[in-house]
Amino acid sequence: MGNTLGLAPMGTLPRRSHRREEPLPNPGSFDELHRLCKDVFPAQMEGVKLVVNKVLSSHFQVAHTVHMSALGLPGYHLHTAYAGDWQLSPTEVFPTVVGDMDSSGSLNAQVLLLLAER
Repeated sequence: MGNTLGLAPMGTLPRRSHRREEPLPNPGSFDELHRLCKDVFPAQMEGVKLVVNKVLSSHFQVAHTVHMSALGLPGYHLHTAYAGDWQLSPTEVFPTVVGDMDSSGSLNAQVLLLLAER
């Protein structure tokens, strides 16, 4: 079963229809056409973010965050938190140490320490 049009005699080939004489209607402004076309395309996904949290003890927890994107550079963050055992109220625990390190090696840390009871 090959190409059947290639074997047909010249008089039996399908003919093209004649061009229409009336002009095509005006489709509208460029902005309107662009808006209609944008509605057809799916929404773009910027990237993927993976967050892994692990509580190692009642005082210490670690979080790893990996972000991969086609628009920017991939990133990694290591977040650690330590909460001591000296609790003055349900919302205040001392000493508290919070640290965050990213893939470029930048380290941000905060230490909250109560020096005296007052």
